[in-house]
Amino acid sequence: MAAQRFQQQHLLKGSVRLVFLCGFFLLGSGITPVQAQDWQSPDNDTSLAHFPVKFVNDLPHLFITENIAPFAVGTAATAFDWAVLDEQNSLAASLDNWSYHSLWNFGDFYGEGWVEVSGALGSWSIGAFADNLRLQEFGRDASEALIESTILATGLKYAVGRERPDGSNNQSFPSGHTITAFCFAPVVQKYWGWGAGVTAYALGTVTALARVAGYHHYLSDTIASATLGIVIGNSIVYTPKDVTVGVGPGQMELKLAFN
Repeated sequence: MAAQRFQQQHLLKGSVRLVFLCGFFLLGSGITPVQAQDWQSPDNDTSLAHFPVKFVNDLPHLFITENIAPFAVGTAATAFDWAVLDEQNSLAASLDNWSYHSLWNFGDFYGEGWVEVSGALGSWSIGAFADNLRLQEFGRDASEALIESTILATGLKYAVGRERPDGSNNQSFPSGHTITAFCFAPVVQKYWGWGAGVTAYALGTVTALARVAGYHHYLSDTIASATLGIVIGNSIVYTPKDVTVGVGPGQMELKLAFN
């Protein structure tokens, strides 16, 4: 009887953490109900030769104001989970007991990056062939997000050296699968609207849960990865804000662009 009560409490604690995780990933991700046709990329040069230039130009956008909230919330959640909850790792046990193995297998597959890479390069190539600038821009920006996330995740894995929950190696932090899934989501949302964006964020959440359920990562690893992915995606599709200042009675206008 006591063992059964303990198991119920264990599952309840894991469920509460799951609700928090989904709430952070879906509501704290920065999704806004913007129609896709309302936005255009400020850089319409989709040539391969221009790609490194855009990559470098977008790096300062990591520090835009739109990234303050998700970064602050994600950092706080990561620190709390790492310091207080990861040792018990109750969410992993709860997810495993729910027996959604086919869903977790799909999450693992989606986070491998093949879907995102295929979508990005396919859109870029098909857009060029069909002379569809919007499709080309989406493919270019999605590719940029994936490359930047891969570089960051790889560097942090070796710099932090955290052991995985299953003890297989010391590359637990951050989760490469999760950052791949989440860096893709802001780009999808910006180009194709909030409906596609919610779907992309939901798929990212499934990937994050799958990595925890398989004991490949702690929850804090996936929260940090989702945060970094969102920040990277937002920076790549950021549009500098133009502010027009009038001087005199309609005689002169000064337009300022804030990066």
